[in-house]
Amino acid sequence: MLQQTALLLVVLFPFVGAGFAALMPRPAAARVWAVLVSALTLAVSIIVAVNVTPEAPVTWGYGAGKFLAVREIGFAFHLSCDAISMWLLLLTTLVTMLVLIAAGDRIAGDASAKNYYAWILVLLGALCGAFVAADGLLFYFFFEITLVPTLLLIGIWGGPERRAAAGRFFIYTFAGSVFLLIALIYLASKAGSFEITELVRVAQTGLSSRAHYLVCLGLLIGFLIKTPVFPLHTWQPLAYSQAPTGAAVLLAAVMSKLGTYGLLRFTLPMGFVNAPMNVNVLTAVIVLCLIGVIYGGLVAWVQRDLVKVIAYSSLSHLGVCVLAILAANTLSIQGAVMYMVSHGLSTAALLLTIGAIRDRTATQDIAELSGLFARMPVLSSLLVLFTMTSIGLPITSGFVGEFLSLQGIIQTFGLGVTAVASTGMILGAIYMLRMVARIGFGPLVMPAGSIVNDASRRELGALVPLALAVLALGIGPRPVLDSFKKDAQELAQGSKAGKIPVGFIRDHRLSDTVAINVSRGH
Repeated sequence: MLQQTALLLVVLFPFVGAGFAALMPRPAAARVWAVLVSALTLAVSIIVAVNVTPEAPVTWGYGAGKFLAVREIGFAFHLSCDAISMWLLLLTTLVTMLVLIAAGDRIAGDASAKNYYAWILVLLGALCGAFVAADGLLFYFFFEITLVPTLLLIGIWGGPERRAAAGRFFIYTFAGSVFLLIALIYLASKAGSFEITELVRVAQTGLSSRAHYLVCLGLLIGFLIKTPVFPLHTWQPLAYSQAPTGAAVLLAAVMSKLGTYGLLRFTLPMGFVNAPMNVNVLTAVIVLCLIGVIYGGLVAWVQRDLVKVIAYSSLSHLGVCVLAILAANTLSIQGAVMYMVSHGLSTAALLLTIGAIRDRTATQDIAELSGLFARMPVLSSLLVLFTMTSIGLPITSGFVGEFLSLQGIIQTFGLGVTAVASTGMILGAIYMLRMVARIGFGPLVMPAGSIVNDASRRELGALVPLALAVLALGIGPRPVLDSFKKDAQELAQGSKAGKIPVGFIRDHRLSDTVAINVSRGH
């Protein structure tokens, strides 16, 4: 029962904590409170994770969930955390806590900073809710709620072009969500329930070929915009570069995983990759991912803005991740999950490091910075480590994710697709090392008024755990990979054989809402 209660609390704590943070008398008190709430949420997520086994997820919703059900539409507040979603839950809670620890002086000195911390906690709660939602409508609710705090964080505390960035972000992602909602409503009308297992079942067995095609297309649009994938990415570079550091970290490291997680949780088990009518769409998505890998790498190569380098780098990396998911074999799914976790850690670390440099120099223009390594040896060393992780150097988590993903891709799509996808690693090495060399070596060049000092204790408190995490996952990935290998196998087999993957909810008891609706024959 402890783990079930913990699963509920991991969603509720951030929302309750956000309310108290907004009422704090001083920003400093709100910051301390937000860090405590995020740390408590991380601790609770660890309790959930250690109780997840390959045989059974941690669930909440049976019994207690009936009081939060709307029977007329088949909705139930049902949560479930399996061996795949637990790693994304841990990523979310860890990164959010470190974001709050590392909050820069520009935010801390703002009179409205308490609202900033409150919205960060709201975003944390929404992200956690999306990763553990076992009801499709509940997933959509949290999926959409993430837009509100992100919009406000960018629009209020962002850079000079924050309004344009916030507006473009909201319009793109909200438009994609409309297609997602229509697909979920249609499936629920056939299933009589929004329970994810029921949505998957009716998609596999209860739809015509055309209906299945349209449902999968709607889901794809929603998830690929959120990831994003070329050419649905045009909101991304501006949003990343204009967002305050904390919001940019959560947007790039965690929120982008909602798209890839949605592909794993909905589109893949619904049989998208194996449906004959979907061949043209599948081919188109593969081509777009490959274009994104190359395009993102080439554009990142010529960027002057440090944050935009990371933005286009993410476009390239997540293109490979989506390809691995669509490859739909055990290795590729294991690689995709590891890729998501590794990308989240390395991107968070890179953006926090760039944010620390920006706090000292008031610029993120590569052309205005040089020779930082001599004056900031610790911060620069961490930047090099995280750069090596991003380009997939062995003994880092990035290598494990990329190696398994490419190995899985070649099994399904062959050498040609894999060869094109692997160019992302070559381009990644070029643009990331160019970035590090330009700002790290040579004579010291910084804008007037810059502060030349090394990493503070606060910054080390955020960056060192990330450094340890990427090294630990790179040196000893087997326990992590083994923890969700069974789920990856079932997901791969189910996506191709038309079987319902049961890794997410192995306890097939349905909530009261589902049982009532199914008994009525809806």
